[in-house]
Amino acid sequence: MMISDSPRRRLAVLVTLAAIVTGCSHRPASPATSGGTAVLSCRDAAGQQPADPQAWPVNGVESFALSGDTNINDNLPAWTSRDGRRYLIWKAFLAVAASARPYRIVAVTSPGTARLFYAPPARWGAVSDSKTIGTAPRRVQLPACGMQYTGYTGGILITHPACVTLAVRGPGSNAVTVTVPVLVSRC
Repeated sequence: MMISDSPRRRLAVLVTLAAIVTGCSHRPASPATSGGTAVLSCRDAAGQQPADPQAWPVNGVESFALSGDTNINDNLPAWTSRDGRRYLIWKAFLAVAASARPYRIVAVTSPGTARLFYAPPARWGAVSDSKTIGTAPRRVQLPACGMQYTGYTGGILITHPACVTLAVRGPGSNAVTVTVPVLVSRC
């Protein structure tokens, strides 16, 4: 049997190879929830970027926002969950290093009321406009895709000013924690 070398077949091979090389998943574009963890795919990412020299690195994940907001007089946007809980959102764009393959899990360890919300840019924009969200998880799984840092739109949800402790881990790596002050003068 002879295999045709048609342009369509070459394109299919290239797409498959690109997915293998970048670690991209063919999961749906909207985040799924698995056991209380929002699982995002490469298609959910906001794109690729080089390392940010001003970002705070934590176990393969970096963000300038991980330094927090110590201005107790700031006003953060407020969102309401479908069950009526009011959250303040500390926007924290996270970038996952290519070296953090295949993914990193970012989890809230305290306070118990804090949550995370990460979504593809279009969904992030829609939720930002509506200011209403569904059930927000305490963990999010973010894949490393491509050759640079993979960026994800989202943030930390709090019910009141707090020191939010996040744990970042990946397969075969120990969790590393960071405490993010959100509307508190220090942690």
